[in-house]
Amino acid sequence: MEYRTMNRKELASELSISINTLKRRMEKYLKPEFIYHIKNKSLLFENEVKYIHEELTGINKKW
Repeated sequence: MEYRTMNRKELASELSISINTLKRRMEKYLKPEFIYHIKNKSLLFENEVKYIHEELTGINKKW
């Protein structure tokens, strides 16, 4: 996945999930501090997109 600045709708499309599923997974897997940080942002920066993608897909999880 190419990490770039995008909104939540584009991110959901990249992950091949609906926007509602993205919201539910973000609430379940992301830290509350991070969710508060991006709460009212319309665009997510590259590093935020990378963090969300890694947390939701489990890329950085250890066995």
